[in-house]
Amino acid sequence: MKRIASAVALLAVACAGPQSGEKAAPEITPAVYRLYDGPAPGSEDWDWEEYKYVDENGEEYYTNIKDPEIVAFFPPKEIATGAAMIVCPGGSFRVNYFTKEGANEARWLAEHGVTAFVLKYRLIHFARNEEEAFYEPKGEPAPVYTPEEQKQFDAYRNAALGLYNDDGRAAVAYVRSHAAEWGIDPDRIGLLGFSAGGMLVSDVALHHTPESSPNLVAPIYGAAFMLPEKLPEDAAPLFVAAPEFDLFRGLTGIDMVKAWRDAGIPAEAHYFACDSHGFGYYPDRERPSYVWIDLLYAFMKKTGFIK
Repeated sequence: MKRIASAVALLAVACAGPQSGEKAAPEITPAVYRLYDGPAPGSEDWDWEEYKYVDENGEEYYTNIKDPEIVAFFPPKEIATGAAMIVCPGGSFRVNYFTKEGANEARWLAEHGVTAFVLKYRLIHFARNEEEAFYEPKGEPAPVYTPEEQKQFDAYRNAALGLYNDDGRAAVAYVRSHAAEWGIDPDRIGLLGFSAGGMLVSDVALHHTPESSPNLVAPIYGAAFMLPEKLPEDAAPLFVAAPEFDLFRGLTGIDMVKAWRDAGIPAEAHYFACDSHGFGYYPDRERPSYVWIDLLYAFMKKTGFIK
């Protein structure tokens, strides 16, 4: 077992206890597992430091990821459904928005009986130092590079292309290989992803082996770059959610839903008016679009992913 930590401090639970008549949320302690034995295939020569940033709200962000991990959120045994979902945060393949597009959703799923794993997939190396690496979540100006530096960072980007998708396939295969140990049905392992993570999910949905084949896919404001003439024979049910902002020219989740429906595979789409890209999910905030997670749960039940 490649477990490297029994627990990590990730999310602060609200300090106040449950109100009268409310049921307390189950205790869920995350655990971390390395995705590969040794260096990840294809990036063995990556020698830069991985960075972590925690903002004033306690939200976590990561850059320069070179050793992929999954962070597990196991539900209490008495409510476990046997289903599992791998959550892939967004961040333009440069930053991992771990909290708002990963741990928040994973904890919600675990509280509803679904074993959840947040995937920290490999990212493009793009900054000269830790301060520059988190300019986006800090709301700071983008760094300016010399022509020579830009050429080097372009090379890093090209070297990373597709490796994050490989990590998505490896994550499905890894969870499936440990299904019996973790009380998971190997035929009920899904992928949920946001923005860049949604693109990753879409790629795995279309390109996989039997070991890495997902049983349900949910790209949230993310879509495939292109669609094949014919979907895989084992293509999984598809759930799409996005803001109207994402109905741009070119391929969108709507095109994916049409392809799935044409193939006779269950597919469902929800586009939210008056909202923008990157809404994620926060359990302690009110936003009309956050109904997407309840709609996803309903879709999982309708398709038999949750029994």
